[in-house]
Amino acid sequence: MNLVFCMVMMPIAANALQTQPRSLTTPIKASMTPASSQASGPNALFTQWDTNHDGTLSPAEFNAGWEKLQSDAALHRLHEQFTALDTDKSGSLDAAEYAHLELIKHAGASEPPMSAFDTDKNQRLDFKEYVNAVNYLLQHEQRK
Repeated sequence: MNLVFCMVMMPIAANALQTQPRSLTTPIKASMTPASSQASGPNALFTQWDTNHDGTLSPAEFNAGWEKLQSDAALHRLHEQFTALDTDKSGSLDAAEYAHLELIKHAGASEPPMSAFDTDKNQRLDFKEYVNAVNYLLQHEQRK
């Protein structure tokens, strides 16, 4: 799911929760309009989140779906950042591109070397290695 879809779903979900007073245990019902048979958009998302296929979203199903949507959006943003850093368009980051990471600049002298994340030892970071590097750097930045 892309970031635009996330941005569309946030107001829809917020509106659904605000316009239908309910407790945290009251399920959300699907609309039974012709639009609910479409293969994309909110109805497709509802179908994905309705894991037991009972036509309602329990709070647990909503929370799990929302967390997945947020995770997908974050991964999409990371990929956009990775692509922007990959100035030579090789599909991976070399040492010079790695040095331009804001987290690396912020770490200063305590920056971990790129080799710490280069699991295949090819002196470049592919996207998976980049995600691992960002996760590590964020965790260690929060400890400061």
